[in-house]
Amino acid sequence: MKKRMILLVLFFLLFAVHSKAENASILAQPFPDFTATDTQGNVFILSEALKDHEAALINLWATWCPPCKAEMAFLNEAYHQYGDRVAFIALSAEEDDTFEKIEAYRQACQLDFPMGRDEGRSLYQYTGKNGFPTTVIVDRFGNTSFLKSGYFFNLGEVTRTLDFFLRETYTETVALSDIPNAAATRAFPVAAATAMHVENENVKPILFETEDSQETQWAFVVYDDTARLRIDVAASDNPALMSCFNSDLYAFAELSTLLDPERAAYFYDAPMPGAEAEQHFVSVSLVSGNSGNPEIIDAAYLIAGDEYVEELADFLRAAGYPVTWKYAEPDPLPDTVLQAYILHIIDQNGAPVPGVIVNFCTDTACTAQKSDESGTIAFAGEPDIYHVQLLKAPSGFSFDSDFDMYTGKTYGEWVLRIRKD
Repeated sequence: MKKRMILLVLFFLLFAVHSKAENASILAQPFPDFTATDTQGNVFILSEALKDHEAALINLWATWCPPCKAEMAFLNEAYHQYGDRVAFIALSAEEDDTFEKIEAYRQACQLDFPMGRDEGRSLYQYTGKNGFPTTVIVDRFGNTSFLKSGYFFNLGEVTRTLDFFLRETYTETVALSDIPNAAATRAFPVAAATAMHVENENVKPILFETEDSQETQWAFVVYDDTARLRIDVAASDNPALMSCFNSDLYAFAELSTLLDPERAAYFYDAPMPGAEAEQHFVSVSLVSGNSGNPEIIDAAYLIAGDEYVEELADFLRAAGYPVTWKYAEPDPLPDTVLQAYILHIIDQNGAPVPGVIVNFCTDTACTAQKSDESGTIAFAGEPDIYHVQLLKAPSGFSFDSDFDMYTGKTYGEWVLRIRKD
């Protein structure tokens, strides 16, 4: 069986993501009280900051680091949301980053939170020298409660992590090892198979193969300024935990933010590199999990013109894949005709939830359905636009009271996420 060259895409992710911080021994231990001066001349003392804040977020970074830059906007937004309750400071642990260089970076990126230097790299060494960026959260008791190596994929990861330590029930130090998953009630349309399709009319599919044809990788020559990708995901992939990663932008987009409700599908627009770019192809990956534990589900390369196909081929060969390539037609997707409206009900961790009661309502009648042991509901009512309402969840689970959704006039399939309390 042929396998995809998914490992090639790890070339981009390995620099961007570290799954775990190595020095976990400092978790739940007192964080060293330290003093730092920011680029505005203000003095930050951890113990003083914790007197009028419920936590402190310390970000260790470097001006040359693309993943650091990718998360700065999220940290800045979180600072505006939480700055009265959480003390923020970003300290460069790069010896060549002067205060002038850091301040120029801060202004160029329009950042408002304090930024300075980790003098002598003391904090970077204490946390385990895990690479850039590294983020530490010190809780209200002065203890290291969260240690992350690698950057946050999106604002939601930052806010969910901070919310964990700002709860009224947070009365003693808890070492948080993973970013909490989103728990809001959501519905995600799913398809029979996982795939990414380039919807541009002006596009050429290309198949790269190793000499023994045991490994393959699809790429697409896109002649427009933007590649329009439609993303189909299967229910088994847990779309609630999926994102798109653009290697050129070092940016993740949560799948839920890419939903086009009218077409009941996900769409991602990838800017194509211009002729002046150093590299004339982009990798777009479908990633499952949060930034602490990402897994690549599917990937495709987008090439900015026929003249750059050999550039990608050389890149793959340099990565250890002796490839040849040809223009080709992608394999057709399996044609699955649904005979019911199907809901797969899961919690925020992806586990199925049996015993959830749902109403399928038209203007004239409602039909109650209950999820089976696999968390699935298959409602074979006549095709119509149904108003789907959650009525009851089993003990230990809950849902947002204002949640509702509508089906289309044709049968479809969704993942429905509720909350494990």
